[in-house]
Amino acid sequence: MATVVDDLIQADVYDDGEGLLTMLRHHDLRDALVDQSALPSVDPDLLAGPFAHIVVDEAQELTDAEWQMLLLRCPSRSFTIVGDRAQARHGFTESWQERLRRIGLERIDLASLTINYRTPKEVMAEAEPVIRAVLPDANVPTSIRGGGAPVVHGSVSDLGSILDTWLAAHDEGIACVIGDATFPTAARVRSSTPELAKGLEFDLVVLVDPDSFGDGIEGAVDRYVAMTRATQQLVILTGR
Repeated sequence: MATVVDDLIQADVYDDGEGLLTMLRHHDLRDALVDQSALPSVDPDLLAGPFAHIVVDEAQELTDAEWQMLLLRCPSRSFTIVGDRAQARHGFTESWQERLRRIGLERIDLASLTINYRTPKEVMAEAEPVIRAVLPDANVPTSIRGGGAPVVHGSVSDLGSILDTWLAAHDEGIACVIGDATFPTAARVRSSTPELAKGLEFDLVVLVDPDSFGDGIEGAVDRYVAMTRATQQLVILTGR
């Protein structure tokens, strides 16, 4: 509207001697000429903030750009940050203090979780060396309970019989096969990749050829994460 009025006045195409065009410079008259209800409107973005406090989960995966996006939405710099360096697929060589200071946070109160209530001792005993090999200072919590079942090693060809035996012995519970993209999901048996299994838990976890998950830190993290999804028993199958 302002541009239209300015163009009309500068063009001097109409002069009634009463200065009507000049009156258009006053905002009250301009507003009267525009029906605001007819203009397109955009719903506010409720995720744009600002927010007084933000809770960040899986924080070990955030890039610098993603951190800056969160900082812009939280001017108070008040965050609850939850993350595990041992589960960072692309590596996490810094300490948490170093990482958070680098992205712009100054006051940092760090609390480390030292007790593992989910993963049985038998499973953690095999999973811990996997992550320590690539991240020696990883915060690996101590499991406080035993699952009562040792980790089973076998051949990929045993997959069907292992699942049948477990299902017959357990009326409840969920099993998950991790690492076999061709395995179909069935009743009480899920199929997943290591990446998608993160954050989940299953009574029985069967890893299929875990060495094929990859090399370096990404492969080690995927193996560690997949192993620690088990709340009761872990089975590791290799070969054919």
